Amino acid sequence: MHQQIDKKKFFLFLIIILLFLTSINNQIFFKEKETLYNLKSIKVIGLDDKINFEIEENLKFLKNTNIFHIDKEIIIDQINKYNFIKSFNVFKFYPSKLILKLYQADFLAQTVKNNKTFIIGSNGKFIDTGRFSNYENLPIVYGKFNLKKFNKLINLISDSDLGYQNIGEIFFYPSGRIDFKTKDNLQVKLPIKNIKAAFKKLNYILNNKDLKNNIIDLRISNQIILSNE
Repeated sequence: MHQQIDKKKFFLFLIIILLFLTSINNQIFFKEKETLYNLKSIKVIGLDDKINFEIEENLKFLKNTNIFHIDKEIIIDQINKYNFIKSFNVFKFYPSKLILKLYQADFLAQTVKNNKTFIIGSNGKFIDTGRFSNYENLPIVYGKFNLKKFNKLINLISDSDLGYQNIGEIFFYPSGRIDFKTKDNLQVKLPIKNIKAAFKKLNYILNNKDLKNNIIDLRISNQIILSNE
């Protein structure tokens, strides 16, 4: 009789242990399931290694956030702090990895604002030169201008027979008129209006004349004045 009681106690003990272990395993399982999709890795690619790493560090606060709940606007706010970035893509690798592919704006020219040099980016922004040293050979833009007018000009130059890569200086005047110089010191004076028509004349001169002058004056609509400085 005593032996039967001991066996019952032993089996009861085993059941309790089994239930206890099952409960612990269930807790571990549910805890692992809850954290399975928590962000563990952030990788930034596309730019200079130093800048990539800096942005990775700035995004570390997103770690342990559920990857399904990451707000893209938060990422945009962080990326917008770097105004030399043109665009980016976000790739989610489930369950817990994020990769950001960044694209840097093209550097189009340099200009001075408030006694400080800025790079003009293809993203329509004035970029601080502090991080970069590869802007010294960019065209220099003088005067006050808006980026819409500047972009229109460089598109016309790029489509012309000169090519934008040959431009050395661009001058915006208070009157609204524009001049530019090539790296070979050819100066082109543009009219205030009908700039597209002026570029057609410019292409005609470049293609049909043995040009020996270094100034092409297109300011007057029905005239082309060639001279030397």
